[in-house]
Amino acid sequence: VKFDTDGSASGESRSPRRVSCTGGSAEPIGDGTIDLAEFRGFVARTDLRPERSVKFAMDLFKSYDVDTSGSIDKYEFAELAAEIEANYKRRTALVGVAAGLSALAVGKYSEEFAWAQKTFRGLYVERRAEEAQGRFFPTALLSSDLDEAIARTLNQRGFTPQNTLFAHSVCSDEVNNKDEQLVDVMVSRWQEGFSLGGLGGLPFAGKSGFRAYLHHVPDSGKLLILFAPHVGIDGEGRVGALQREGQSAVSKACGAAVGSYKAIQAKAEQARKEGLLPPSAVRDIPDYDNDPFDPELGIIIDLLTPRLKGLEQAAEPITFVTYMMYTIVRDLLDNCIKETPDVWEWASEVALVGGVMVNRKSGGDFFQPLSFELRRSVSVANGRPTDVYREAFGPRPDLLPILGSEDAVRRVLGPSKPGEGAVSL
Repeated sequence: VKFDTDGSASGESRSPRRVSCTGGSAEPIGDGTIDLAEFRGFVARTDLRPERSVKFAMDLFKSYDVDTSGSIDKYEFAELAAEIEANYKRRTALVGVAAGLSALAVGKYSEEFAWAQKTFRGLYVERRAEEAQGRFFPTALLSSDLDEAIARTLNQRGFTPQNTLFAHSVCSDEVNNKDEQLVDVMVSRWQEGFSLGGLGGLPFAGKSGFRAYLHHVPDSGKLLILFAPHVGIDGEGRVGALQREGQSAVSKACGAAVGSYKAIQAKAEQARKEGLLPPSAVRDIPDYDNDPFDPELGIIIDLLTPRLKGLEQAAEPITFVTYMMYTIVRDLLDNCIKETPDVWEWASEVALVGGVMVNRKSGGDFFQPLSFELRRSVSVANGRPTDVYREAFGPRPDLLPILGSEDAVRRVLGPSKPGEGAVSL
C-alpha cells in the first residue's frame, strides 16, 4: 500500500498518487481516506468479489469501515489488503490442488479405459489375429498390464516419477504413439519421456543422444529405458501386416524390418540364383517407404544379415526377423551404456525393459516381454545385473517352437552381457 507524504491513504482527485495492493489500485488520493466511489474502483481491480456489482461494493465497504465514519483509513485498509493477500494464497493452493486432481482424473480415465478394453475386447477382436499372437508371442501383455507390472516392480525398489527419467527406444512409426497404448501410458505415468529410437526401434539417437538423456536425469536419480522393435498382425493373422486407421489398404509393420528382410533375401537370391530364405506372407505388400540409399535402413540390413542364421527352421520368417531385431536393439543399448564412462556419476541405477511391441487394429496393442533387468555400478562391475523378469512378468515364453533352434532361443533369451560384442552406432 502506498500512502501520501502525511502517511494516510487518501481519495481526493487532487493527487496523482494511487493506493495499490496486489496489482489493484484506487483513484488518486490525497486526504487520507477512500470514499465509497473510489472503493468501487478499487474493488473492480481486485479479485476480492464474486461479481462486479454496486451492492457488493457497498457491503464490502461497510464491513471494512469499522468505525462507521463513511471512509476507510489506512488501518482499516491494511486489514483489507491482508485479506486480499490471504485470498491470493488460497487461490494459488487451489490451483495446485486442481492440478493434482486433474492428474488423478487422467489416471482414473486410464484405469477405466484399460478395464473396458480388457472386458469388452472379446466382442470385437479379430479371431485370426488373436490366434497368431498367441502362437508367436505367447506371453504378450496388454499395454496397460505391462505398464502396471513394470511400475509395481520398480516402485518397490524406490523408482518414482520424481527421481526417474523414462526413455524409450521404439520405432518412430506413429502406430507406436497412439493414445492409451504403451509409450503414451508410460510417459503419463513417469511424467516425461526421452526418445532414443529410430526405424526398427534401433537407438539411432546414438551415444550423443544417450548422453543427453543421461545428463537430464535428476540428481543421483534413476534411468528407466523401454526398448523394442514392433510388428503388426492383421485381421487375417499375417505377422508383419497391419490395417491402419483410416486406410483401406494393408501396410507393413515394421516396414523397416520387413523391407530389410526383403532386401537381404533379394540379394541372396541374386547371388546364388536360389531362394535361400523362405518367403513371408507379407512379401507382396508393396514398398512405398524404403529407399535403398536410406542410411538407417542400410544399418539395419548390415546388422540383421548375420543374425538370420537358422531362419529356415523358424515357424514364420517375419516373426524370426522381429525377434532378431530385438537382439540388435538390446546389444546397441548395452554398448551405449558401456561406452558412456560417466553413467554412474549421473545415475544411481538403470532399469532396462525389452521385448516386442505387437500392433493390432482392434483390441489394443500388446507387448511381448523378453527381458527386465536392473543395473548398478557394482553389479555391472561384477557382471551380474539383477534380473527381475520373473517377478514382474512370470515365466519366460517357450520360444523353441517359434524360432526353431536352441541357438536362436539362446540369442534372444540368453542373459544380457553388457559391453560384449562389437555392435554399436
